Amino acid sequence: MRFALSTGSLYTYGLDRVFALAAEAGFDGIEVLVDSRFDTRQPVYLRRLMERYGLPILSLHAPFHPKRLPAWPRTQPESIAATAELARAVGAEVIIIHLPYWRERAYVRWLRNDLRAWQRAHPNPVIAVENMPLKWVRWWPFAPLEMWRMNGLEEWGAFPHLNLDTTHLATKGLDLLTVYEHVRERVVHVHLSNARREGRRVREHRRLEDGFLPLGALISRLAPDGYDGIATVELHPEALEAEDEEKARFHLRQQIAFCRQHGGG
Repeated sequence: MRFALSTGSLYTYGLDRVFALAAEAGFDGIEVLVDSRFDTRQPVYLRRLMERYGLPILSLHAPFHPKRLPAWPRTQPESIAATAELARAVGAEVIIIHLPYWRERAYVRWLRNDLRAWQRAHPNPVIAVENMPLKWVRWWPFAPLEMWRMNGLEEWGAFPHLNLDTTHLATKGLDLLTVYEHVRERVVHVHLSNARREGRRVREHRRLEDGFLPLGALISRLAPDGYDGIATVELHPEALEAEDEEKARFHLRQQIAFCRQHGGG
């Protein structure tokens, strides 16, 4: 099992600095969140960073909102295809995709009717579908809302390849280890972050040691279960205290130490 750092954990930094900090902390590789910055989606530049810091790009996270990216395909299927092409160019093994928002009916149909055939025709990289959280929104302060389609355990768990996001499960009150046991044969990628209760709300993407999720127990289960994929640390910059680079550096070392301690590496 290899441990990666998501560039989304420090999206307030430039990509070069994230690579440098990940290499210094001792991560095995990087997950690049593809966003509006050309730095995140130009293979020549990405390969240059890989060579400079000796870190492979192990996975890519497809854009959340393709329409907002300049010079990028506008529909989700086209965006996923473009992300897969980028993954092949940089040697990434997995791409992570989100479930559809409620308004994305065409994307729902593509996931239900075409994803399996597309994956058979393009076996590299593997497409891993991520479970999504309940979200609090300003205009509905009474309870968190389900913003995504196909986000129930049965429907999401039926996809051929899954990305298990730990903190997202916490927002739905689901037991992490129970869900993992239910879907573990389909899990090809994991997003690691903890969650903290603050009143009725659950704060997502906390540091691995800072919350109520049994992340150590999950990590220690993966290798004995035959999991040989990637586990990506995906935090919020606030959790890493990114406003102070020395604090961020310290926290990153703590995150990889936590992973090694429980992962037996």
